[in-house]
Amino acid sequence: MRNIRKRAKQQNRGFSLFTVIIAVSLVGILGMLILYIALSNFQMKITDLKGKDSFYTAERALEEIRTGLQEDVGDAMSKAYTQVLENYNKDNSSKDASMDQLRKKEFEKNYISEVVSKLRSTGDKDIYDLAHLKGFVDLYKEINDNEESLIITNPSGKKAELKAIQTTGKNSGDSGVLLKNLKVIYVDPNGRAAVICTDIFLKVPEVQFPTPSTLPDLMNMIVVADKGIICEGTDATPSTIQGSIYAGLLPGDGTTASDTSIQVGSNASLSIDSGDKIVCEGEINVNANSTFSSGNGVNLWAKGLNADSVKNVSLLGTTYFADDLTISGKNNDVKIAGTYYGYGSVDSALNESCRMQEQYKNAQMNGADLSSAIVINGKNTTLDLSEAQKVMLAGRNYIASSKVSGNRSNKNDIITGESITVKGTQLAYLVPSEIIGDGTKGNPMTYNDYLKLFSIDGSETININTSKPVDAWGGRSLSEIGVDAQNPVQTVFYNDNSTGEDGHVYFYLNFTDDQKAADFMQMYYQNNPGIKANMDRYLSFYFGGENSGINIKDGQAYLRYITNGNALSYDGNKKEGNLQESTESATGDGLVEEQIGYQNSWYALNRKMISSVDLLNTAVKEDDNGTTHDETDSTRSVYDNLVNEKKMVEFIKGKMNSKDKNTSEWRYTFTASEEDGGLQAIMYHNGSKDSTYTETAADGAITTTETIPGTDTPLTISEDMAQNLRLVVCTGDVVIAEGVEFKGIIMAKGTITLKAGAKLESSPIDAARVFQAQMDSQEEDSVKPQDFFWDGDQYVLGNSTSSNNGNNVNGSSVYSIADCVSYQNWKKQ
Repeated sequence: MRNIRKRAKQQNRGFSLFTVIIAVSLVGILGMLILYIALSNFQMKITDLKGKDSFYTAERALEEIRTGLQEDVGDAMSKAYTQVLENYNKDNSSKDASMDQLRKKEFEKNYISEVVSKLRSTGDKDIYDLAHLKGFVDLYKEINDNEESLIITNPSGKKAELKAIQTTGKNSGDSGVLLKNLKVIYVDPNGRAAVICTDIFLKVPEVQFPTPSTLPDLMNMIVVADKGIICEGTDATPSTIQGSIYAGLLPGDGTTASDTSIQVGSNASLSIDSGDKIVCEGEINVNANSTFSSGNGVNLWAKGLNADSVKNVSLLGTTYFADDLTISGKNNDVKIAGTYYGYGSVDSALNESCRMQEQYKNAQMNGADLSSAIVINGKNTTLDLSEAQKVMLAGRNYIASSKVSGNRSNKNDIITGESITVKGTQLAYLVPSEIIGDGTKGNPMTYNDYLKLFSIDGSETININTSKPVDAWGGRSLSEIGVDAQNPVQTVFYNDNSTGEDGHVYFYLNFTDDQKAADFMQMYYQNNPGIKANMDRYLSFYFGGENSGINIKDGQAYLRYITNGNALSYDGNKKEGNLQESTESATGDGLVEEQIGYQNSWYALNRKMISSVDLLNTAVKEDDNGTTHDETDSTRSVYDNLVNEKKMVEFIKGKMNSKDKNTSEWRYTFTASEEDGGLQAIMYHNGSKDSTYTETAADGAITTTETIPGTDTPLTISEDMAQNLRLVVCTGDVVIAEGVEFKGIIMAKGTITLKAGAKLESSPIDAARVFQAQMDSQEEDSVKPQDFFWDGDQYVLGNSTSSNNGNNVNGSSVYSIADCVSYQNWKKQ
């Protein structure tokens, strides 16, 4: 029994050892399993990190494409925006709200067109250029081609689709360009691959175009001179203007109306340094040894400019001329930079949509008056257009035969083929004497010789040989050079009311087709070396100075270059000329519409200093009796449409006490409180015309009528007055004394004269303060200042921006280009 127990005990000891071995093995296996799982997890994380590296590398390539496309979007946006601004007022028949929508839609169309042109594959407008996108990827330069690979392609079986989308509704959020089916594959050195498939949408940016107001920016205005501006003085003491101005026509001589708005006297100097709108109803005349300049930011509108023996004329901003820039006299130095738009053309001026049409017809204007060109009539002239960015010359030079008086009227001016020219080139349009009559009388001929030619065959016309070859025309005959088939020659009479040798008759080529006139001069001058040499020698008469000449860049070098006719340039040092041909697009329908837009803008600016004709009010209420006036009436000037003269005179009368009513000076000075700086405003009835003041009862019956006589006394602003004076409204003339610096607003129904060294500067904040202070005056007046400005209660301080600091009070639009480029249908594989 004992042995049995002993044996069993020995057997139990073996089992325990086995159990221990089993337990230790299990623990070991479990530990190995844990270690294995931990190692596997570590390896998976390493693999995941490397996979993410591959993905981020592929995503980087995609982001570089997206960044490059943002640059394309920015370029397209800039070009599209500029294109809309260049045609800003072309649709003047639409109301402003609809015009704003039309501009946005035009921008969308132009933007999409620009983007598509940048991205599309050559020869297929519906496929984008994959190579263009690859060009944005700098990652290609960093990867090792032997170990890594980067592939930018399209998914299998799908094409690189380029889709232009323009919505028809008002919301442009869905408009843009879609690039479909872009695939980026990156494989790292260990063979790990990342694949991204996506579409990219280039949205149309949400831009805002400035909407013109029905009110002019009165507080940034410096001058309204209803009868023009005269600048006197010397070059050593220049006069300057900073701010928007309007200048009507200077008074005539009693028999002939003036056509001048700004007169820069001999030896004087006028510099317009800044001004959003410098508007002249007529021309700018710059006289001998004087200077005139318009600064970089100036928008200058005028009928034209006459430079006569000037020291310098510099047009550096944006210039809009309805007629010619004419240079005469001698030793002129004229420079055009920035943008120059000579927008006058017969086609636009006489178009039914042109608001200037009625005025042109009433004034019996003809081709020469309606056509914008640059004409040089003076010796030793320098004309430099090398720094201009954009040039438009919509018209041609004319030989103004209709201006010649005599017994026989010359009804039509004679068109030439040039937009920039010298008067001497008109000789090319004289009919060769060998084909006139018997070929012995010459051209021009005396009036007596002309009368003798009549008696040769008894006819009332002179025989012109239309088939005879002319050497100067390369052997061509009159019938082969493009003149009018029915009336190839136009006769012009000079002094035909005299007898003998004093009267002369000229015979000119009669072109009725603009392009044929331009083609003729190209043939005559450019393709005829002998004639060109003779004409260059003749031109040296005009450009005899060392640095004189006409400097024009090649047409391709301008951002925009449009000339209806040829452009003559001349190097005074080389004594050699060149003729650039007219541009093909100069007479297109789109260009005529643009010119009509400028004509209409000029009309609106001459009415109220706003650029949209549509926003002029056709029925401005004057009183409670239903009296109204029409701002679009061509007889109303800017002064008429801004100042309620009757109410102003009534206001002045109400301010004067009984003993003052008998005085000859009807003038009131308002002085603001010390809180408003003690600023002053002057209202002055100093014109030459009497003003009738009428009081009416509530039922409309007249109770009192009084005539307030005109005094014809100029208001002279001295240095002491200018210290606090910020607003002047008067019915007569204003003189700014020598050396006086005036800051504020002057509205004069007469002429404003700047003496030597006078300086005018807009001061919108101060002008608004004194205006507002007078409006808020606690005095019990039956008439407030806002009553003698039409819509005067709408001119408040908040409408103005200050020109005295660098901040834009109204703010500026900032566009995020990055938001315009987005992914669609993005997938990672």
